[in-house]
Amino acid sequence: MTSITINGKIMTVLEKEYEDKVTVYVQFLMESESRGMEILKVKITQEVDIQKLQKDMIVSIPVSISSVNGNMYYSQVSDIKYLKEMK
Repeated sequence: MTSITINGKIMTVLEKEYEDKVTVYVQFLMESESRGMEILKVKITQEVDIQKLQKDMIVSIPVSISSVNGNMYYSQVSDIKYLKEMK
């Protein structure tokens, strides 16, 4: 079985509301030689993890990837591993 995990330091935790439903995302800053800097946004799907998330935490998030019109979307598929908290 293949699994994809995003590891890194959370740059920000976003809450977006649409039709009275709140969706939470975490954003990571990714740097590459070919694309420069880009923001990687992951949708958080497990309520228990939402309460723990904070900026500057170093985490490992198992994700699924979907692509629509050339854009990549990442969603959490299982529990987040909290590797380190920056203070």
